[in-house]
Amino acid sequence: MPDAIILAGGGRDERFQKKYGVTNRALLAIHDRFMIEYVIDSLKDVPTVRRIVVVGAVYELKCRIKGLVEEVVPSGENPFESTVNGLNYLHSQERVLVVTSDTPLLKGEMIQDFLYRCDKRNADFYYPIIRKEVYQKKFGYSKRTFVCLREGCFSGGNMLYVDPAIVQKRKEWISKVISQRKNPLAIARLLGVRIILKFLLRRVGIRDIEDRVKKILGMKGLAVITPYPEIGFDVDAPEHAELVRNMVIP
Repeated sequence: MPDAIILAGGGRDERFQKKYGVTNRALLAIHDRFMIEYVIDSLKDVPTVRRIVVVGAVYELKCRIKGLVEEVVPSGENPFESTVNGLNYLHSQERVLVVTSDTPLLKGEMIQDFLYRCDKRNADFYYPIIRKEVYQKKFGYSKRTFVCLREGCFSGGNMLYVDPAIVQKRKEWISKVISQRKNPLAIARLLGVRIILKFLLRRVGIRDIEDRVKKILGMKGLAVITPYPEIGFDVDAPEHAELVRNMVIP
């Protein structure tokens, strides 16, 4: 039964501040609720999820979501440091689910499906990926980073299922990967020249990347293909907020 961390420590976004009057996207109002509340509800709808911790601006968040989660802990300077802060608070001995606060279309059944797929294979961490055609069928051709592999073109999801012990052992490398997560070629450089060449020739496969990560780090990571594009949709631009408001029933 995993604990969960919600990352809500994004930096000030002038676009959202100018249009909606909010400095923290997690507190963007969607109808009569804050965006982060939809994420909290989705986690609470998963019977196996135990404690929920939010990482972000403590005072600002506690004033608005007090009582909805176990605790709000301070964010770090980047998503990885924030994740570590959450893990340090939880002191969990089991895998922990990390989710971002800007995924208001997320539902409990989507999280359950991802966890179910993860449980089929043993690994140190799991990362959801979504096929390009599945994402675009749901959300159209909005700007999104896709990586083309042998199995097709994929975009990454907004969650991570991880063994806390691995995070402690591999802090430096994981931090590099997360900081470059939206730059496919930068990720390839971290994995080595052979992967770069195969990537450029579109001959690299999911298993190639998984095997390379295991060889370099001695840790096993798995990319989990999810049928739910909502896992990959985040509200990181004002136009996304308007799209969500049209999709969420008040």
